[in-house]
Amino acid sequence: MNDVPWISLLTGLPVLGAVLLAVWRPVDASRARSVALGIAGLVLLLVVGLATRMDPATGFHWVERHRWVPSIGAEYHVGLDGLGLVPVLLSALLVPFAMLLSREVRDRPAAYFAWLLLAEAALLGAFTALNFIHWFLFWELSLVPAFFLIQGWGGAGCRGAALQFFVYTFVGSVAMLLGMLGVFLAVGTLDLVALGDFGRNGALATAVGERFAGLGVDPSTLRRVLAGGVFLGVAVKLPVEPLHTWLPSAYGAAPTPVTVLLTGALSKLGVYGMLRILLPVFPGELRELAPVLTAVAVLTIVAPALAALWLGPACAPERAYMRP
Repeated sequence: MNDVPWISLLTGLPVLGAVLLAVWRPVDASRARSVALGIAGLVLLLVVGLATRMDPATGFHWVERHRWVPSIGAEYHVGLDGLGLVPVLLSALLVPFAMLLSREVRDRPAAYFAWLLLAEAALLGAFTALNFIHWFLFWELSLVPAFFLIQGWGGAGCRGAALQFFVYTFVGSVAMLLGMLGVFLAVGTLDLVALGDFGRNGALATAVGERFAGLGVDPSTLRRVLAGGVFLGVAVKLPVEPLHTWLPSAYGAAPTPVTVLLTGALSKLGVYGMLRILLPVFPGELRELAPVLTAVAVLTIVAPALAALWLGPACAPERAYMRP
């Protein structure tokens, strides 16, 4: 049993289901939904089975590690620990729930449910990746099904909303990639476990100072810039003020089941990226930036509430009991 690549199987099952639907292309919506639900149900059973057999407090379980592209620090490195188990369980629960909510889908049902399965694969791949390049690929792949689901089955303004969602997240991802490129040039690895150790013991700070000494830039400033690039990437997906303006249009235009998946699982990629990458790799920089981050967090909480209070009475429909 220990030789079974459980994590690869977990990520691969939704991909196989999506390929089956794409090749078979059932016209009947109930048949396409049944196939997708069957695959998502198998994934959920597998996740529950893995969860019952692991101790979240004892590190990573079912680790798989294979050489990929050593020149850029890329490895196929996956595993599951307590931090990854929570969003994996959440994703495995939300995807079949979104499928159950999709009873009204009649237009191109095979494509619709195939995209939902690919979204699940991207989520599971990101939440179990232990190498940044591996994680980043799934982070970016999660944009593709979300984009097509919003554009293809959304309501009014869905095309603009899908494009805005894609552009915002893609720009944030470029900033994150540049920040992690600086980290790789300094320490020569993109293994997330090793990077966490470098960040905690101060080795990353020393390596960045030595590697970029010729630039004539203060090392602490450079580390803040690298941390800021990674923060920008996860902040767009969280999202925080003022990088959240894609959210109202995307959530409003997306079909209800897709909105459930966006808010319940896809947005959690930003939280996971902060906890898995940003916090372990840049603990000192986050402590230094704590006042700024706190202000941003408070603004993100308070500003939408104030906007709702200000615009709510004007936007709310008139109720019968409100008329004299």
